[in-house]
Amino acid sequence: MSDRPVPFLWLCGPSGVGKSTVAWEIFSQLSRAGIKTAYLDADQLGLCYPAPAHDPDNHQVKARNLAAVWPTFQAARVQCLVFSGGVVTPHLVRAYADQVPGTTLTLCRLHASPDTLRERYLRRGYRTDLVDRSLDEADALDRDNFADLRVDTDGLSVPQVARLVLEQAGGWPGRTDTPATPATAPGQAAPTAGTGTGRAPLLWLCGAPAVGKSTVGYEVFTQIRGPHLRAAYVDLNQIGFCRPPAHDDPDNHRVKARNLGAMWPTFQAAGARCLIVTGRVNHHDTVRTYADAVPGTVLTLCRLRAGRDQLTTRILQRGRGAGPAIMGDELKGQPAESLHRFADQAARDADELESNNIGDLCVDTDNRSVQEVAQLIRTQTGGWPDLP
Repeated sequence: MSDRPVPFLWLCGPSGVGKSTVAWEIFSQLSRAGIKTAYLDADQLGLCYPAPAHDPDNHQVKARNLAAVWPTFQAARVQCLVFSGGVVTPHLVRAYADQVPGTTLTLCRLHASPDTLRERYLRRGYRTDLVDRSLDEADALDRDNFADLRVDTDGLSVPQVARLVLEQAGGWPGRTDTPATPATAPGQAAPTAGTGTGRAPLLWLCGAPAVGKSTVGYEVFTQIRGPHLRAAYVDLNQIGFCRPPAHDDPDNHRVKARNLGAMWPTFQAAGARCLIVTGRVNHHDTVRTYADAVPGTVLTLCRLRAGRDQLTTRILQRGRGAGPAIMGDELKGQPAESLHRFADQAARDADELESNNIGDLCVDTDNRSVQEVAQLIRTQTGGWPDLP
């Protein structure tokens, strides 16, 4: 055992430069090597909108949620932390870094030429209207140059950039002794949310792989939030990247549940009145683990369902790169044979969910658009979130 600080690697840079993709590659390499590694993307910690005018990028919520989830990873005895997120001033860097005591930060800025950055941004196909803003952000970062190191990415593959980052960071993470004293002992209850004067609606979308949980969940989040309603959204996968996992919890449900429970008070303090969650669950006792982590909420568990043919079609499309770019997608780039095997397993998972009668309600997604499914969920739940 050792009291050495935990290495903390933060990849920053303008939108579209590849922060999350390279960070995921580093996380994957280290965890495959048996180094217990945690990965977080800042955006996934701050999905609470509308954001306040004084903090349109929700940096305060993201930083506070980084502080909220860090004890969970400490309790899991992580040996290093990989983080990705945009940041434009040294003050913001410190605001985040102060939330993770017991770590030593290396801030690495990824750089790309304007032509390369524009091409990557447009190829990504998401919010292409913001490409000029990304180029302006890159110019500002070039002028300030406050990172510990800068890695140029032009003409390089993701593994090549990841290797350069680790090399230029002095062989990061270097020596990785397990922290001696977890901040919160394993098995303790997660921090709890205040109940206030009422119980907040919590909608959880579950279902077989590739049924559309994240896509539909985010659509519900988009539909309900507005000037008079602040809502929060959490994709459970995105807050549970801690590998290799514990032998008795291969899906990291304990990590995800504790982090969900830790994040909810931050969202509440920011004004969120309801919470949408997406993620897989196959057993009623696992549902209870999550529900117990967020007291003061009223859970509605909605299972999305699709036929075997639809699941196979969606899995093949995901394998070809369709759908949102979500870290941890195990389908993207897989050969057709592997995708068909995955589709067979997804169909078996769907049958198990049906057999176990998981969910307070079940919504069929076949031949329906994402918007239609989201609206149908709200209709079948009596106009969720149905707040006064």
